[in-house]
Amino acid sequence: MRNSVLVAAALAASSPLALAQEGESPPSGGLFFSDDQGRDEGDTIVIARKREEVLEDVPQSITVVDADTIEAAGLRTVRDASVLVPNLNVTEFSSRRLSFPYLRGIGSGLGEPAVVTYVDGVPQLTTGSSNLPLVDLDRIEFLRGPQGTLYGRNAVGGLIHLISREPQATPRWDASASFGEFDFQEYSLSYSGPVGSDDILLNFSARQTLREGFTDNDFTGNDVDDRDSFYGRAQLYLTPTDDSSLRIGLYGETADDGGFVLNDIEALKDDPHTINQDFEGVAERDVFSPSVVYELYGDGVDFTSITSFTDWDVKETSDFDFSPFDLVVRTTEEDQEYFYQELRFSSSKDDGAPAGTTQVNWVAGLSGFVSDSSRSSANDLRVGSVPPGFEGIATDSGDFDDEAIAAFGEVTVEFAENWEVSIGGRFDHESKEADLDQLFEGAVTTTSTEEGDEDYDEFVPRLSVAYDANENTRFYGLAAKGFKAGGFNAFDPADADVEYGTEESWTYEAGVKVSSPDGRLRMSASLFYIDWEDMQISLFDPAAGGFIDNAGESNSKGIEVEVAAKVTEGFDVLAGIGVTESEFDDFEDSSGNDFAGNELPFAAAYTWNLGAQYSHTVGEDSRWFVRADFVNYGDFHYDPSNAEEESYDLVNVRAGMTKGDWGLDLFLRNAFDEEYIPIAVPLGGGLYVGENGAPRMFGATLRLSF
Repeated sequence: MRNSVLVAAALAASSPLALAQEGESPPSGGLFFSDDQGRDEGDTIVIARKREEVLEDVPQSITVVDADTIEAAGLRTVRDASVLVPNLNVTEFSSRRLSFPYLRGIGSGLGEPAVVTYVDGVPQLTTGSSNLPLVDLDRIEFLRGPQGTLYGRNAVGGLIHLISREPQATPRWDASASFGEFDFQEYSLSYSGPVGSDDILLNFSARQTLREGFTDNDFTGNDVDDRDSFYGRAQLYLTPTDDSSLRIGLYGETADDGGFVLNDIEALKDDPHTINQDFEGVAERDVFSPSVVYELYGDGVDFTSITSFTDWDVKETSDFDFSPFDLVVRTTEEDQEYFYQELRFSSSKDDGAPAGTTQVNWVAGLSGFVSDSSRSSANDLRVGSVPPGFEGIATDSGDFDDEAIAAFGEVTVEFAENWEVSIGGRFDHESKEADLDQLFEGAVTTTSTEEGDEDYDEFVPRLSVAYDANENTRFYGLAAKGFKAGGFNAFDPADADVEYGTEESWTYEAGVKVSSPDGRLRMSASLFYIDWEDMQISLFDPAAGGFIDNAGESNSKGIEVEVAAKVTEGFDVLAGIGVTESEFDDFEDSSGNDFAGNELPFAAAYTWNLGAQYSHTVGEDSRWFVRADFVNYGDFHYDPSNAEEESYDLVNVRAGMTKGDWGLDLFLRNAFDEEYIPIAVPLGGGLYVGENGAPRMFGATLRLSF
């Protein structure tokens, strides 16, 4: 089958790129193309350094996935879009809140993320809200490498920034309905335009997703991991004065992702998408997040204020013995509320120096948050799982308070016409408190409590240098520090520490960005090396569940290359590849297992995507297109022991046509029905339980704009 996949990929040259109609300029946004910001035709605009810049001018590795790409490729979640990014592996359980990004070997399965997600400048402080639906977006910026100087302590491996589409002055409604196998149904509705007054603009979008489960339970005859979710976003834009703007935003989601479908991975290989369990649980997530962004534009200085509040909660139940026997049922509940504030000053957008003179851009600010969260996990131990008389409910719970404040700044100097130097730093102070409780309710009730209180201070510097060899070639190098504050485990085995320490790393990167004079060919390449101390590693204990430990020393190095070419009008080709070599230099876990010399979890040896799309205009208002996307994940391991590994490749095909305001697309996801296990956890004794990836699905989408 692998040969057939490679042949199909080579013939189709599959691509994530959204392409222009024949005879038109490259589309706005695109992975490499953009022409909608008043710059040169073909420019892609990013805000990686918290100011608008052309993608090729930013001295670091960035992949941009824009609204056209999201629509044309049928990308529905951050996980879908992540396959277009070299060296990025986003794991995903049936419960989407357990979606963990790993970039260049840096990631976090539990606790706080190591690759942080932002939504319109607002950080998502947990992994629980990292894999969001792609609704009403202008683009996603995937920044590789530490971003802590400007974005904070959890951006050790990089940043995923979801940026909303700005509303238009002309009213526009868009509606779509999708149907597919497994009774898949998805309904979307959006509006962009004025509300009551031409000075008040609104973007509003909503999406409902339903489907039956992919996995059958032999014990009950039911399909288990069904899905029912509703997601909505709204952005209200106002201009209080001629030199200011105000954006009031809100997004929310309520999701029922069905029950967990964990099974022994050998059984999943023999009989995919099947479990045999007496108990079927639930995985529910609710998120509510309003925000306010105010900007004031001055003659020499601009001011930005970002204020947000986020409330999310989770409830999950599962068969924790993964068998048809009534032994252990687990219930997990988590909730968090946090308030975030950022005050930022920067050099004015209109304060540009004449060409050929020294140009200085700067940004400085304060940010902070207050977080209150609780976590609870209860194992209901039935007869047969423990000796007679010891049955009962064992509950680990914790209340966590977290406060942080930071001062940050960065100065970029462009001089001698073709040189740029950027230097920045951030000082973070964070205070964490934890009240931890253990309760066993059975024939004998026992309780124990423990408290934790710790402060974490860190300075995070960053330095980059860039040199323009000519108008179309930029070389750069950078060095940046990353860190994650330590914390406290709510659930941990008896031989592990409740507290885990701060993670620190240094990343060194060198790269080049090249484009042809006509903009039809663009390429970027980078080399990186990462050196860690006390990496926070997510481990799994059969009794306690997941917990965090520190690895002593580790490293990761590799290369990333992205190429995009406009071959002819209507035919574009793209390719990307990432190679990572990672290793634990020194790591002995709390149970005495020595993992030195092993590879980091979920650090794929390589990732690559290859693709293309062809579109053709017919008459004045009709167009058809066909596209195929091929992505591959090389060997990676599920945990530090490296006992099990996986690799897989996927092909997605999409074709459609538009006529006037109507559109119809046909899609085929996982076209060759690849059976793979992207996520698994160890139970000890060489046993692993995991979940199969999504099977092949055929469907259609009908679109209407008016």
